[in-house]
Amino acid sequence: MGPVEVPVVSRWQIEDLKNRSREVSFDLELTKSRVEYVGGFAKFEYRGVWYEVALDELPDVDEESCEVYAYVEGTWRELSIAESRFYKLCVFKRGWAPTLMIDGITMHSVLEDPMVITARKIRRVGGRVFECCTGLGYTAIEALRRGARQVVTVEVDPNVLTLAMYNPFSRGLWSPAVDIVVEDCLVFIAAVRDSSFDYVIHDPPRLSHATQKLYSEGLYREFYRILKRGGGLFHYVSQTGVKYRGLNPLRGVVERLSKVGFVVEGAESGIGVYAKRR
Repeated sequence: MGPVEVPVVSRWQIEDLKNRSREVSFDLELTKSRVEYVGGFAKFEYRGVWYEVALDELPDVDEESCEVYAYVEGTWRELSIAESRFYKLCVFKRGWAPTLMIDGITMHSVLEDPMVITARKIRRVGGRVFECCTGLGYTAIEALRRGARQVVTVEVDPNVLTLAMYNPFSRGLWSPAVDIVVEDCLVFIAAVRDSSFDYVIHDPPRLSHATQKLYSEGLYREFYRILKRGGGLFHYVSQTGVKYRGLNPLRGVVERLSKVGFVVEGAESGIGVYAKRR
């Protein structure tokens, strides 16, 4: 498992190619490549490989398109997976990192760049970090940037990691300092030794019947157990449903973390809860 380094575009880069722009990004605006146009073809070098793509074979897009495409074996393929659930990557503004969507539900905000939101959530950390729910790896990558020495990150869904492999913004997830575990977090954590981590990051999907175990007192007790004394925890809490359904998941998380022994140091709406082990 590792990053798949092929050209990846969204509607903005597709429009650039159709408009025969001389510089086009093939990693969602992280870098630019010089493009030459010969007849109906675009020629460019990306990460040491030369490509020649037919302009009339570019995906059809419009101003509502958010899909992401990778150039694989001579054709543009939408970065989506249709199995029992439907997964895809979406970009909502030029230069933003992709958002993961599962069954039409966004796993990140569509109002702001997911990387900006991640940087606001993750404070300075150090030592060994345990993360529950890898997703596209943005929080693990930010933890390394903020000082973590090692990150052990657990993701139950291999389809999510498959999409992350093609996402240019997820490349840092395959750092030597990151250990990726494909497993149910609740199962894996039971085998983790006591007091073996300095920090825990919990970045679950929004609270629902299907995800309620990720918000359970039992899991929070395990987080407490694997943390060293004085170790920190960040728990992302989506505020989806607060306004229209009268839910208050933030308050419930604070109450359960406090019950198992954590000292809650802050709780921010739309961000999450910061706590410390006694």
